[in-house]
Amino acid sequence: MKQSAQTMEPKESFIYKFSPATRKAMFSGIILVLMFTAFAILKSNLFLSSGNLINIAQQVVTYSIIGYGLTFCLVCGGTDLSAGASMALSGIIVTTLLIHGVPLTVSIIIALIFGIGMGILNGFSIEVLGVVPFIATLGTQWVFRGLANVLVDGKPIYTNTIPSQDVQQAFYVLGGGRMPGGLPYSVLIAAGYGIILYFVLSKTRIGRQIYACGSNLEAAKLSGINAVGTRMFAYCVSGFSAAICGILVTSRISSAQPMAGQGYELEAIAAAVLGGVNNNGGEGTIINTIIGALMMGVLRNGLNLMGVSSFWQQIVIGIILVAACAMDVRRQKKNK
Repeated sequence: MKQSAQTMEPKESFIYKFSPATRKAMFSGIILVLMFTAFAILKSNLFLSSGNLINIAQQVVTYSIIGYGLTFCLVCGGTDLSAGASMALSGIIVTTLLIHGVPLTVSIIIALIFGIGMGILNGFSIEVLGVVPFIATLGTQWVFRGLANVLVDGKPIYTNTIPSQDVQQAFYVLGGGRMPGGLPYSVLIAAGYGIILYFVLSKTRIGRQIYACGSNLEAAKLSGINAVGTRMFAYCVSGFSAAICGILVTSRISSAQPMAGQGYELEAIAAAVLGGVNNNGGEGTIINTIIGALMMGVLRNGLNLMGVSSFWQQIVIGIILVAACAMDVRRQKKNK
C-alpha cells in the first residue's frame, strides 16, 4: 500500500501544481482536439479544406472578442448581458458618423469611447446604485438596443452610402479584408487584442485585483483594494470589446443592423465557461475563453457540414454547457 501511495504522489503533484483555470484549459483543449479530429475524419474533404478552416477562424472572432470582455466581468464576479446590444449600437454609431463625413479614424475612436461609456453605465448601475449585475445589464441591454433602433428608426444602414469610396474600402478592409493567404485581418485583430488582454488580466496589478474581487469581494475590500474602481474597469473592458466587435462585424457585412448581436453575449459566456472560466468568479484567463470559442466554432461548423439543423445545434451546445458547469460545481465541492 505504501508503495502504491508513493507511486500516485508524483502524478498528483504534477497535475495540482497548475491553477484550476489552467487544468480546465488543458481538459478543454483535449476535448477541442478530439472534436477537431472527429470532424476531420467524418468530413475530411470539407472540414480540412483551407476555405473551411478560414471560415471557422472568422466565426470564432465574434465569440472571442466579446468573450474577452465578458471574461473580465466573470472573473471579477459579475456578468454583462448588454454586450450584444452594445455591439449593435457601436456599429450604428461608427457607420452614422462615416455617412456624415467624419474621418474613419475619428469615427472609430468615437465608437470605442461610446463602448467604454456603456461599460461605465453598467459599472455605475452595479457598483454605485447597487443593482445586481444580471438585472443591471439586462436593463442596459434594453436601453442600448432601444437607442440603436431610435438612431436608425429600426432600419439597417449600409456602408455603400458613405460619401467617399476610399473610406468605404478602408472601412471594409477592417472586418472583411484578407491577407494574401486568405486569412482575414479581423482574425489578426482578435489575436492581437487577446494577447494584450491576457497580459492585463494575468500580469498586471489591476488584473490581480480583479481576481481578488471575484474570489472574495469582502476580503478584497479589507485588503485595501478599490473594489468599485476595479469592477468598473472590468465592465469598461467589456463595453470596449463589444464596440470593437461591432465595428468589425459592421465592416464585414457592410451594414449596421439595430438588431445585430442578439444572443451574442450568451454565446460568449458559453464559450468562456466551456473553456474553463468560473462563472462564480475568481478563476479563468483569456486562454480559457479562446479555447472555448474555438470549441464553439469547431462544433457549429462540424455539425453544419454534417447537415445537423441549427435547432439541434442549440440543444447540443446547451447540453454541453450544462454538463461543463455541473462538472465545475462538482470539482468545487470536492475541493472544499
